[in-house]
Amino acid sequence: MEKLEFEQVESKVPGITVFVPKAKQKEERQAKSHTCPQCGGHLAYDLLSSGLACSHCGFKAAIRPTVVGPTVARQEFTVDTMEIAEKGWGKMRNMLHCQQCGAELSYPQGAVATSCPYCGSNSVNVTQSEINLFQPQALVPFKVKPDQLQGITQAWIEDGWMHPSALKESAKIGGFVPFYIPYWAFSLTIEADWEAEVAHTVTERYYDSSSKSWKTRTRVEWRWENGKVKDGFSDYLVSGVDKKRLNPKILAEIQQYNMKELVKFNSDYLIGINANAYDVDLPTAWAECKAQMREIAKKLAISDASNPRVRNLSIEMSYDNERWRYLFVPVYIAVYRFGEKYYQVMVNGQNGRVFGQKPIDWTKVWLAIAAMLLPGLLLTLIGLPLIAIMGSGIFLIMLGLALLVGGGIWAYQVYTKAAGMEAL
Repeated sequence: MEKLEFEQVESKVPGITVFVPKAKQKEERQAKSHTCPQCGGHLAYDLLSSGLACSHCGFKAAIRPTVVGPTVARQEFTVDTMEIAEKGWGKMRNMLHCQQCGAELSYPQGAVATSCPYCGSNSVNVTQSEINLFQPQALVPFKVKPDQLQGITQAWIEDGWMHPSALKESAKIGGFVPFYIPYWAFSLTIEADWEAEVAHTVTERYYDSSSKSWKTRTRVEWRWENGKVKDGFSDYLVSGVDKKRLNPKILAEIQQYNMKELVKFNSDYLIGINANAYDVDLPTAWAECKAQMREIAKKLAISDASNPRVRNLSIEMSYDNERWRYLFVPVYIAVYRFGEKYYQVMVNGQNGRVFGQKPIDWTKVWLAIAAMLLPGLLLTLIGLPLIAIMGSGIFLIMLGLALLVGGGIWAYQVYTKAAGMEAL
């Protein structure tokens, strides 16, 4: 048993002496230093060679990754695993606080940050701190090299007709910042007992007294059905970054990582690379995961029914074999300016998938919508007077209405896509 030491403190009651246990001395953790063995300069992670490199003399040192893939250990949801989780990234790092969007970012020691990569603001404060959050258990290393980014993003910026013509020439995206983004990865099995009213089409014969003949008609009959669905998930990712800082829709578009390439966490991968400490803690991420699982269970239940048309659907969920682990995944982030606005772009650092915000030229969109609706409208308007004058415009009217309906559906899809892209 640990022997306690006491010290006397001031007593507020005359004649009474008070002793309390001595405060434990805070243990100082030594951050690892990486000095170049040739020139004494600082080593940093080099994205081109996927190892450590010295910017002064060119010395390079390989990092021998321990590939763990999907086999890396997962933690159970117990109090013990929460308390004994390894803490610290083993490095003194600069903590940047953005006064505009509130982002808390971790930069390598010695790096100079003058603007926030999330919102582009230059209202930032930098302090030094040793990170004391959960240490990631594994990470996906960067595979996309910085010299590939210009070609990847330029092809993306030129894709699509809904955007201003000047965008291709003026929006030269550069200044990509490599970031490790935190994710909570959940593995679990879900089971759901469901019950719902399911639509069934019933065909019946009836006697039509006006025509004195038997005819058939169809009607919808709602019948109660129930069933059980089950599914399993491995490394279902939930972002650990506040949705106000990194656009969740953009993250979802590039969130396709090959977990077979996971390597055991090594703080060497963070030398000279920026990292985002998690904003979303484990309980919050788990609650979000369960909410998404419930939506998945609803879709499974509907597909399990005899007809996808259901109503009054109720689901009773259960979870089994729940595990979690904390991961880092690689992302390049850039903010570019077009006109008076800033737009965010991200590139998956493993496979090069790119997505982001682009301005919409609504003049082009409305002209395209008009072109989709105009043929049907013209044919309908030509057919109406022909019926009145000659009694022979019914074919043009029917064709015009068909084109109008088809053009309307197409126009709605175009508008919805443009509005969705602008809302990113």
